[in-house]
Amino acid sequence: MPCLPIAYPPSPIPFPPIQVLAFAAANVNDTLHREPGRACNVMRLDLVSFRGTVPTGTGTSLLSEWRVGTILQAVAIRDAKTGTLWLELAGQRHPARVASGDLDGPEDGERLQVRVLRTHPVLALETLGAANKAESGNAADALLRFVPKQESPSMMLANLAWLSQGKNGTNALPRSVVDAAARLWQSLPNAQSLTDAKALEAALNRSGTFLEANLASNQRANLATDLKALMLALSRALQESGARPAAARSETAGHAAVPTAHGPLTALPPAPATFSLLDSSAQQMNELSRQTDGAIARLTTVQIANASDPTGQSVLVELPIRHEDRTSVLRLRIEQDASQRRSQGSNSAWSVEAALDLGVAGALHARVTLSEHRVGVQLRAESPAVVQALSARAGDLESMLREAGLEVDRIVCLHGMPAGDAGTRPSRLLDVRA
Repeated sequence: MPCLPIAYPPSPIPFPPIQVLAFAAANVNDTLHREPGRACNVMRLDLVSFRGTVPTGTGTSLLSEWRVGTILQAVAIRDAKTGTLWLELAGQRHPARVASGDLDGPEDGERLQVRVLRTHPVLALETLGAANKAESGNAADALLRFVPKQESPSMMLANLAWLSQGKNGTNALPRSVVDAAARLWQSLPNAQSLTDAKALEAALNRSGTFLEANLASNQRANLATDLKALMLALSRALQESGARPAAARSETAGHAAVPTAHGPLTALPPAPATFSLLDSSAQQMNELSRQTDGAIARLTTVQIANASDPTGQSVLVELPIRHEDRTSVLRLRIEQDASQRRSQGSNSAWSVEAALDLGVAGALHARVTLSEHRVGVQLRAESPAVVQALSARAGDLESMLREAGLEVDRIVCLHGMPAGDAGTRPSRLLDVRA
């Protein structure tokens, strides 16, 4: 498919064309469903009324704060005469009914761990079996381990670019470290190649996000170029050469917001190469070791966030890319619209969000919705000049999409990044209570 170019100085890292993102959404179904399936639900319980009646405590109802995926503690209450079922949640009792599973339902006084399955048209809860509880506990333990270490991969990428050019005494580094860094650098997808839909799909598959899923399904073909596998190899080469990540300077850490499966998709800004400030090879190895471990921890956090999505129909990918001697991180969220799938019986309702920092031109954000053969496009940019350039080419983009056989709902170009839903509280990826 042709690429829609955007010309403004300086030459930016190319953004995947919108028609390529739409094609990737339509063909990513196999990737999403390669993750291991969840354990079968024990039973599903629907709350008959959202208003708590017969309050049993003084606490305020938390119904307004519940989100899909929230895990709650509940106690089943049975009326002694009629057997009517109530669930005690957050200090209030709510009338409930058994929607599926064990039709007898829970016994009086039985303690349950439930997860919010959906919030409309009724508030549905699913009970968690032993496998689900173990999964939830394992995820929390993993987050406790990786979240404090996670860093934006931008600094690691900047130093890989520095290494690839042989600057500032990097030739003094151990050969095993240089070779491992070179393999990782060469495996980063070139930004220009992502203007091809198949190349973008291949890059997503070896982004590291699906490494363990590929191993579980014996798909080992991409392991030599899988970015997480190559980062792990670089980390091992650094440690075997005596690198001490804890000795790196903490003030240069590339901290970034913890990635979550939902919420506004913001771009990760690029970073300078910290190797330019370091003279000794020992300092450089310590710095690169900490940055590599931080990038691995962030990628693992992304994987946990994906696995924690109860719908199983959304995936977040952070794809490092290179353009000449510069690097950036393309953030993608690909999601299937579950509501349209249920109402229309269709598996082709998708949305794709993409965010990329273009350097001095600021961030660029795109949202593409695809349902059957209808497509909608929303483009946002921080720079007014970029918005103007996008608006000027909107007609060309519409023509390209129509030539590809798609019906275009609308193409909107806006100034500023998405602000998110101001009316909802952000969900927390990790909640630890004493």
